[in-house]
Amino acid sequence: MVFKRTVILFLLQRLVMISGQAVSGYHHHHHPRHSLDTDRTALLAFKRMISSDPYSTLANWNETSDVCNFTGVTCNKQRNRMTELTLQGTELVGLLSPFISNLTRLQVLDLVDNHLFGIIPPEFSSLRHIRHIQLDRNNLHGPIPDSFSLLSNLTLVTLMGNTLTGMIPASFFSNCTLLRNVDLSDNSLTGKIPAEIGNCPNLWTLNLYNNQFTGVIPASITNASLINLDLEYNLLSGELPSDIVAKLSNIHYLHLSYNNMTSHDGNTNLDPFFTALANCTSLEELELAGMGLGGRLPSSIGRLGVNLTTLYLQENRISGSIHPNLANLTNLTLLNLTSNLLTGMISAEISHLLLLEQLSLSHNFFSGKIPAALGQFPHLGLLDLSNNRLSGEIPKSLGDLVRVNFLFLNNNLLSGAIPPSLGQCTDLSKLDLSYNRLTGSIPPEISSMREIRIFLNLSHNSLDGPLPIELSKLENVQEMDLSSNNLTGNIFLQISSCIALRMINLSRNSLQGPLPETLGDFKNLEVFDVSRNHLSGPIPVSLNIVHTLTFLDLSFNNFVGIIPSGGIFNSVTSSSFLGNNHLSLVSDFGIARLVMTAEAGNAGDVENIENTTTNVLSGSIGYIAPEYAYGSNTSTKGDVFSFGILVLEIVTRKRPTDDMFVGELSLQKWVKNHYRGRIDKVVDSTLVRTLKDQSPEVKKMWEVAIGELIEMGILCTQETPSTRPSMLDAADDLDRLKRYITGDTTATFSSSLGMSSSRLGDD
Repeated sequence: MVFKRTVILFLLQRLVMISGQAVSGYHHHHHPRHSLDTDRTALLAFKRMISSDPYSTLANWNETSDVCNFTGVTCNKQRNRMTELTLQGTELVGLLSPFISNLTRLQVLDLVDNHLFGIIPPEFSSLRHIRHIQLDRNNLHGPIPDSFSLLSNLTLVTLMGNTLTGMIPASFFSNCTLLRNVDLSDNSLTGKIPAEIGNCPNLWTLNLYNNQFTGVIPASITNASLINLDLEYNLLSGELPSDIVAKLSNIHYLHLSYNNMTSHDGNTNLDPFFTALANCTSLEELELAGMGLGGRLPSSIGRLGVNLTTLYLQENRISGSIHPNLANLTNLTLLNLTSNLLTGMISAEISHLLLLEQLSLSHNFFSGKIPAALGQFPHLGLLDLSNNRLSGEIPKSLGDLVRVNFLFLNNNLLSGAIPPSLGQCTDLSKLDLSYNRLTGSIPPEISSMREIRIFLNLSHNSLDGPLPIELSKLENVQEMDLSSNNLTGNIFLQISSCIALRMINLSRNSLQGPLPETLGDFKNLEVFDVSRNHLSGPIPVSLNIVHTLTFLDLSFNNFVGIIPSGGIFNSVTSSSFLGNNHLSLVSDFGIARLVMTAEAGNAGDVENIENTTTNVLSGSIGYIAPEYAYGSNTSTKGDVFSFGILVLEIVTRKRPTDDMFVGELSLQKWVKNHYRGRIDKVVDSTLVRTLKDQSPEVKKMWEVAIGELIEMGILCTQETPSTRPSMLDAADDLDRLKRYITGDTTATFSSSLGMSSSRLGDD
């Protein structure tokens, strides 16, 4: 839907440009002091301020070439004045030259995606014929010039992705009444949205997202012809604007998420707003996430219109059950109700939304059984029901979701056996059934999930029986967590056929027999944990040739013999072998008998070894886990919190003790406020500038890596210790990131921290 919306807006924007050119003033007499020669002088003055031109875009800008043949220059039909300057994406570095103001017949100025810095020159007020100004994604700062109000022919102004500050001049809207498309998003603009915006009746798109606007949406905005209104990620307040939206009959895209608005009647009533939206019959996307909106989903939600495709209501305080009228929105493709206070059973009527591609209901209080009707979605790619109170068996019908890529049912009260029909979900990349009450054996049909590439998590259940040898057919799975069950039998030789595996966790089961020597065949394995089983025999020497292995835990088993040396065995500590009473350690410092303390009388002491070693120092100010303030014992989860703060500090170049973090605002909360697509506002500006100098491939790689680091930092600094990942998970993903950014095209990194809606959420 984002692609569809982008295409529609692009086409509309081009229509604006074409219509502007159709009525352009080619027949005006130009001022005698200005000519093509003065245009050349202005352009060469612009060039002199450019310090870097990596693609030699301006190479033919000189004293002898025809100005109308300069790269990026378009002249009028008479070729006696230039009318357009378009240098989009040329990576030019330099000061935005005020000499552009001497191009007095200029109608289009497009300098998008460069590295121009400085302020927007007030001298631009001389460009009285200008219709389009596009300065997106540069390094401009300072205010929007008051002198823009003199440019009365403007129809298109896009300044997004800079660091502009100050308020929008009221005169900008009161005098530039021909405006049709305004995009000032991704800046640091403040103040209120000017009421004078009502003087622009032809305004059809207004993007102000990711700024610091305050106050309410002005009622005069209804005078515009808005199709797209995006005000997300600001500080706007007041009740949801029911009176305003009721008059925006042509609106297609309404994005108000992550502001400080409330529902009606003291944040208890959503009905007036949804009733008003019934007049918006063309509405396609409605986003109201992250505002703590209270109330129940009203019956009026079913009157949002047949064109609605996207409904985002996550991270609010919506209570009650899902109203059955929601099923009237038959064209809905994306529905997100994550992190609310919804209760009751999931209604089977939701299955009427046959076009759904993503259904996210996690982190609520739904109870009862999962409706079998949820298996009727022919296009569903994501189903997230995690972190609820759902009970009963997993419906066999979920196996009919043949296009599902992500299935999260973890952290519920589900019981019974894993249905073999899930093996029909052959496109699965992530399957998480952990933290339930599932019983029975792992069905061999699971081997049909040949495309499962990210993780398979069946941990923390009551599964029994042997490891099915069919698991060896999952050649693409990267992480397999079957820990904390009652699995028995041996670890089969063919496990090394899962060649993509980076993490295996079989801990806390009842597995027996020796470890297979084939473990040495793994080429990507980084984590191997079989602790707290009944495994026996010698430790395979072949593990020392798995050069990728960084974590090994064989503790509390019945291994015998000498601990091998080399490879991973040279870096692990004795804690990796605790509870094996018949092991000897050969180290670089001689031979010593490991002292084991896992006998019945003091097994608890072993579990507390880690605590006693961390009791010396809890942490430094700004890095201390919040639970320590309430007298909690030190733990590795506290260390994870401190690590997360350090990660965020590195990426943002801000310390948790900086002056800006006062009261309720902390480093991690500040970063999270800009999370979900707006993280560039918190990334160290040096990193941002460096990225702009890279090739598109390198730039994309680093953008992804920085995003993953921020997500890691947010996860590690969650308020509740139990929701934080382990340091093992963090180290695992850091290593993946290292491989990814150094060019390892096989490296992926999005699973061990649970980076999905099933783990990330507000505490």
